[in-house]
Amino acid sequence: MPNYQRFQTISAGAQNRFDPDSPVWVSRYRLTLDVESGKRLLQVRMVNLSDKRVRQVFLRIRCMEATTRQVTTLEMIPLPAVLVLPGRAFGDDKIVEITPADTTFVEAFVQRVVFSDGTSWNEESTNNYIAFAAPVPVKTDDPDYQLYRERAEQGGVRNSYYFHSQKGVWTCTCGQPNGSAALRCAHCGADRIWLEKNMDPEYREPAPQQQPHEPAPAQNPVPMAVPVMTAPPIFPPYPDYPPYPDNRPAPAEEDETEEDEEDSGSHAGRNLAIALAAVLFLSIAVFSVFKFLMPYLRYRNAVSAQSSGDYQTAVAIFEDLGDYKDSTARLDQIALQKVRAAMSSQDYAGALQLLEPIRAVEGAEALRADCIYSLGVLAYNNGELDTAWSYVEQLEKEYPNYEGLPTLRQYCDYSFGNRCAGEAAELSEPGERIQAYEEAIRWFTEAGDYSDSADRILECRFRIGMEQMNQNDLPGAIDTFTQLGDYKEASQYRSDCMFSYAQSHLENTDRTTMDYLATLVAEGYEGAQELLDRLSGVGYRFNLSLSEAVSNAKVSIVTDLNGLFIHYEVDHSAGSGGAVLILARYTLPDGRQGRGIINSDGSAVGTKSWGSAFPTECKTSGEVKIEFFDSERGEVEPLETITFEYQYQPSASDDDPEDG
Repeated sequence: MPNYQRFQTISAGAQNRFDPDSPVWVSRYRLTLDVESGKRLLQVRMVNLSDKRVRQVFLRIRCMEATTRQVTTLEMIPLPAVLVLPGRAFGDDKIVEITPADTTFVEAFVQRVVFSDGTSWNEESTNNYIAFAAPVPVKTDDPDYQLYRERAEQGGVRNSYYFHSQKGVWTCTCGQPNGSAALRCAHCGADRIWLEKNMDPEYREPAPQQQPHEPAPAQNPVPMAVPVMTAPPIFPPYPDYPPYPDNRPAPAEEDETEEDEEDSGSHAGRNLAIALAAVLFLSIAVFSVFKFLMPYLRYRNAVSAQSSGDYQTAVAIFEDLGDYKDSTARLDQIALQKVRAAMSSQDYAGALQLLEPIRAVEGAEALRADCIYSLGVLAYNNGELDTAWSYVEQLEKEYPNYEGLPTLRQYCDYSFGNRCAGEAAELSEPGERIQAYEEAIRWFTEAGDYSDSADRILECRFRIGMEQMNQNDLPGAIDTFTQLGDYKEASQYRSDCMFSYAQSHLENTDRTTMDYLATLVAEGYEGAQELLDRLSGVGYRFNLSLSEAVSNAKVSIVTDLNGLFIHYEVDHSAGSGGAVLILARYTLPDGRQGRGIINSDGSAVGTKSWGSAFPTECKTSGEVKIEFFDSERGEVEPLETITFEYQYQPSASDDDPEDG
């Protein structure tokens, strides 16, 4: 048994170019060789960047040989059917066969995307491709590495890559690419707005107000200098006696008991002074502890609780601290952090409630606009179109300059147009259908250049024209089809309506009829020239009569076709330039039909026997119909029509069985 792998990789790599307007991004490819069959098989990894489910993808594949010289380009290659949710990667399990045998490298681009709701996206130009900026890993030697790490821990997001946005796509800090309309990462759920403000190296917020420097623990609180107070003397100083004269007897020795009592009194005074000083020092120390050290320790506990997400504890301490340091500002920060936490869990309604009492805080209004927009997007994605529109109206009223408002408005306008067009097809009254299509056109017009709005406007106008034509509102249908130009069969329907209008106004011709016919003649419409000549008096007119006797009275009942005579008088009108032939087209009761020429000699006046040109034997009673035309106009519209009853009268030979 051969010792080889059946599938061998020819080349693989990342796709570094993409169309920023495309709802699907091709991120990687792998080209393999099936050794047994010799076929080259392509797998592409794609990401649904849109907010809809993708049902079908068509690719343009650029095939190159080993020297990167282009071999060929395969157009509109369908990927096997998929059903991909917004933000999801797909395509790895789908295989496309590449026919050029020398293909070594490929580039795959999206040409067409069909969504599950029936809408589609089509590539407009190959000149739109731009380079995709690959995710940049966060480096530990970045001076701001610790700052981004703390922010990531605070926001509960990954810190693997820097946040980056470019036209058509933004990259999350987890490395997942997302469409520009996505508010949250399809992989980790991180909030785009928070990431942009906190994890984008190119984003700079105003410098925060500098906080007081926190002293080192060994120096906090700083002990107050307590002066050493000397106890005042209890007894007055001894008098300065003069020295004893030598001839005076020495003073008697003082009693030791009295001296001890004096020394004891001096010690007691000094002890009292020291005690008072100690009490004073302790009082000052206790005061310093309660005045400075305790608030600082509580402040640090509150800051720690805030950092760990224990907002309830932090709020209680900061409120109790009052104006200590930046406690008031910290309370505002916590309130905004609660709002961001609610937004991160997609509780935008709850976030709005939290924002209501703190709308005066800097940054609160911006978050409130984000919440309203996010609620509109969620409602739109859930198919709650009317609810989404209510948020659009709220943004237009309160935040008319909000960045995402035009996009959300376009989404809703386009969807309202689809809804009106769908409802129109189900209405029973033609007038209501036309009104619904006109309403759909209004919404698609509001949507501007979003998706295929222009094509849908044309389709709605085309359906209005069909409704007008079916209801015999020919002038209205003509105007509608004229506006559509070459769209579908609009040009043909316009011409048909013009000709029908002219035919319906043969008895009371107006200027509009003649203008329509002149236009049709210029366009070469079949039959327009003959009808215009007839209505404008150019051509031939003639009077006809049919009778069994040589007279001008038209017959009503005929029993013998052989006895009929056709009397004709031709009036050579202006511009006739010569004789005209009279054509007759007949239908007999037995179903036979035919045609012939009455005046083969081109005479203007004469009588013709029916039997000399047409059949006279008919064994079925019924109506005979004869239509007369002139040879110039042809058989477009009969100039005269005669009908009469034919009564078959069998002869004796008809009753003889042998003759049958």
